[in-house]
Formats: sequence, structure tokens, C-alpha cells
Amino acid sequence: MIPEEKIIQIRDRASVVEVISDYLTLKKAGRNHLGLCPFHSEKTPSFTVNEEKGIFHCFGCGAGGSVFHFLMQYDHLTFPEAVERVGKRYGIAVEQQFQAPGAKRDAEQRESLYRLNERAAAYFHDLLFGGAEGKRALQYLKARGVDDQTARRFYLGYAPQAGPGLAGFLKKEGLSLKDAVRLGLVGERGPDRYGDKFFGRLMFPIANAAGKFVGFGGRVMGPEMPKYLNSAETPLFHKSATVYGLFQSKEAIREKDRVLVVEGYLDVVALAQFGIADVVATLGTALTPDHVRVLGRYTKNIIALFDGDEAGKKAAHRSFEIFVEGGLLGRGAFLPEGEDPDTFVRAKGKDALEKIIAQAIPLADYYFTWLEQRYGPRMEGKSQIAQEIARVLKKVRNPLEADLLARRVIDLGVREDLLRKELRAAGEARGPAAPRPPVATPSNHDVAERSLIGLMLRFPSSMVPRVELETELERLVSPPWNEFLQEILSQWRTWSRVDGASLAQRFSPERASQIAGLILEGETIVEDEAGKMLEDCIAHLHRRHLKALERDLRRAIRIAEEKNDEKTKKERMIEWQEVVRKERQLTRP
Repeated sequence: MIPEEKIIQIRDRASVVEVISDYLTLKKAGRNHLGLCPFHSEKTPSFTVNEEKGIFHCFGCGAGGSVFHFLMQYDHLTFPEAVERVGKRYGIAVEQQFQAPGAKRDAEQRESLYRLNERAAAYFHDLLFGGAEGKRALQYLKARGVDDQTARRFYLGYAPQAGPGLAGFLKKEGLSLKDAVRLGLVGERGPDRYGDKFFGRLMFPIANAAGKFVGFGGRVMGPEMPKYLNSAETPLFHKSATVYGLFQSKEAIREKDRVLVVEGYLDVVALAQFGIADVVATLGTALTPDHVRVLGRYTKNIIALFDGDEAGKKAAHRSFEIFVEGGLLGRGAFLPEGEDPDTFVRAKGKDALEKIIAQAIPLADYYFTWLEQRYGPRMEGKSQIAQEIARVLKKVRNPLEADLLARRVIDLGVREDLLRKELRAAGEARGPAAPRPPVATPSNHDVAERSLIGLMLRFPSSMVPRVELETELERLVSPPWNEFLQEILSQWRTWSRVDGASLAQRFSPERASQIAGLILEGETIVEDEAGKMLEDCIAHLHRRHLKALERDLRRAIRIAEEKNDEKTKKERMIEWQEVVRKERQLTRP
């Protein structure tokens, strides 16, 4: 937990324009700066940054918030990580306050493991480009079509065949060899004796999305086995949720709104060498739902590249269910039999591979075709298809997608009643799903409430004191908007000002985007007009409240009449007349 005063210090010191300009090109336009939005594809700039308010907002996709929200969305950081990133840029050290016992120690240990991986990566990299032994590995890379620039971009390295190796280097550096054992870099050979895990291999450092090294992959350069050797599972490295090349490819993924998934390290490096940068690898393992979820943060358009042989076809139909569990449907593209992305792009070139990618088919279509071929057209086969697809459909999160897939199965000739029966059976076997609590979010259709909050954000010194006079306003505003209202009033009463950036950071990225949009959307409004607009908003909220009361009272009067309850009817009539009187007062000029 970062102290509030430290967050304020960093936010006040930071320039939202400077920080965002580190990631994209901005041009001055009046009070604002404009650029192409990094969160969706566009040709005309709608991404707006306001230095004075310390916020950004895209009028195309709705993304917005403070400088911290930008980094959280762009680099998928947590809030503390975003604060630390901005603090580091401006030379402000961030010390977190740890409430849980041992939390500080755990965080420090995690950072020491990152540093150790970083030093190991530097050691391997320096050997590749500076050591005599590294020449063999460089020659191997050149033979595979990888030049020095690409090798440096991916920070490739070389693990020596013999000598003191990494263990000797780490010992000389004064780094913990026991931690190196935890990271799978070295192994214990006896009391105070350690030896390397990687020998004579081309080394591929594996970085997370933030660029921190979490593990390593090593490839032999001859016929030795195993061909690949990966880091073991560690506190930093989880193979089933980590992809290779994400740090280097995330900009291209955002730009193209597409990611290609391959199997090997060299596939990623080779494709990047040939100008196909939006590619990651699954570290030589099968795709997992966690891989899909990680990539889904950057794009929903995931294309898996499969070999054209039988193994590739089996992997394709298995992948459909993996994508479904990960919350997406995915597409698949098939290389000619006997080819992998590395060999194909080197032999045929970028354009030929892009042509294959352009022919990618929905994995759902491939999966249904495979079901038909496996179970056949007979009634027994239809029943098996219904069972299989019902099992998979229960994992589809999007009801519309589930319905479309169900219709696709019915088109195969599976009777709808049979499929529905299997769906019910699959649901009963799985057990009832835990209900999701509804999330209350402000609707853009609440025009009066939206305008009220926007005016308070744009002109706090004149609008907020006027709103404070409305003692009943809290019950007139719906709960989601009321949260904004209460935070604005709290800021005003505490600091006698309202700061949009600090207000935004108290909310989720989605709601922070709304705050940023409200501030920037109202820039054409002049303060002289704002007062009248505020009065109209307040009057509208009162009228809406009174109309709801009038409706409820009419219903109560009707019920009293049906029950012949004259006493209650008279009381409700008097209340109704008072509500109508107030309504008429509000409508008078």
C-alpha cells in the first residue's frame, strides 16, 4: 500500500503529456494534446490529453483517466506498479506500507529474484556478443537468418559449455546462489558447491509484459537432446500463463489488433526478423486458457499457427475448447505439411506467410467439421456430437456466442431438443454456477445526472456550492452517479477545490474513463451558461422524483379503492395533490 501523500506528490510532479508522449505522438491543439488512440484502431486522432486537468480521454473508445490509469491500461499494471513507474520517471522513490505480516519481506525477495534474472540475462547476452564461445552461437543465428540487431532486440545470449559459468559469475557478483537455485538457473552439487543448469545453449530470456525477466529457455545448436530446456516453475515463472515475446510484440499487437501464436522461440524471432512483429510463442507447450486470457487483454483477434500435418490438425481441434475456456473463440491458420513458421518465412518470405494468415478460419468451424468427420452422419453420431458440444458450450461465457454456436450445431443435423437435453445434463453434472453480483455503473442515458456531474467537474468553484444547498439531492440521484457526487463534495469540503485526476484514481479504470470524458466533453460550455444548465438539471431531477412519487401514489389510491379503504385513499389523495402542486411550481417560468 502506497501512502496517499506519496501518490499526491508523484501525481503533482508528473506531466501527463510527458508520460503519455513516451508511448505515442501527441500534437498540441488548443488547451489539449491530440494523438491516435493506442487502445483501438483509428485514422483520425480522438485521443485527448489535458495537461491542466492531468487526465486523458479517447472520444472513440471511451478510455480515459489519470496518468496512472494510462499506464494501468497500456502496460496492464496494477495501480501500485503504475505509481512506482511514474515515480521512477521523475526520480521519486516509492516505499509501500505493508499491512500483512511478511508482505514487505516477500516483495523484497521478489525484487531480488528479478535482479538476479536480470544479471543472468546480461551474463548470457555478453557471452554471445563478447565471448569467444559466443561466436559459434552467432554463426548459428546467422545461418537461421537472424541478424545481430534482432538478436539484441530479444536480448539473446549464450550459456557456455564448460568453465565456472553462470554460477561462478553470480558468486563473483555477490548474488545469492540459493536464490539462483530457486530460479532454476543453477543446481546444488554438494555443500557450498553449485553448477549450471544450462550448458552450450542459445539462451532466450523470457520477459513479462513490463519487461522484467521471469525465466529462460535454452536451445541446443546440434543434435543433442532435449532440444529445448526451460526454467522450472518458480515464484516468477508460470509456464502455463507465460508467453515468449509479449514485451517485444505488444506495440505491434495493439497497432494491428492481432496476435499470432506459434510454438517455438525461434519462430517468434524469425518472424520478427521478417517484419511480422505481432507474434508470441507458448514456450514449446500446448496453448492453455491462461495464455488466451493474457493475450485477450491486448486483442480479441488471436490466430494460432498450426503445422499442416496430423499433429497440427489435432492441436487445432483441441485448441477450440482451450479458447472457449479462456473466454474467446480464436482462429487457426495452417502451414504446409512439414513446415514451421521459422522455416516457411525464411523459404517463402513475409508475403507468403501473410497470405496464409489471411486465410485463417474460425476454430469453431474447424471443430464442428472435425466432430462430423469423427462421429459420422448416423443417429448415434449425432447423439455423440450433441454430448460433446453441450460439454463445451457450458464453458462459453457470452450468451450470444453460445446461442450462435448452438445454432451451428443444429445446422449439422443435430435435433435441437437433443442438444438442449444434453445442455441440461451437462449443467446438472457441473452443478449450479455461482451468481454474479450485478455491477452498478452510470449510464450515459442519465442525461441530467451526467450533465450535473460534468458541470461540477468543469466549474467547481461556482457549481459545487450551489449543489451543496440542495439537501435532498442525494436521494434524487441514482446510486452510481451519487458515488461521483459524494466524492466531489468530499474533495471540495476537504481542499476547497476539485481535482479530476485525483478523483479518477479513486475509481476503476472504466469509471475513471467516464470522469475524464465528462471533464473534456464540456470544454465548449462557458461558465455564464453553466449556472442556468445546472438549475435545469436540478429541476429535472426534482421533476423525475416527483413523477415517480405521483405514479406510486396513484397506484396506492387505486389499491385503496379496490379494498374500499376510504381512510387510506383520502390520505394518499392529499399526498398526491401536494406532489402535483410541487410539480406545477417547478414547471412555472
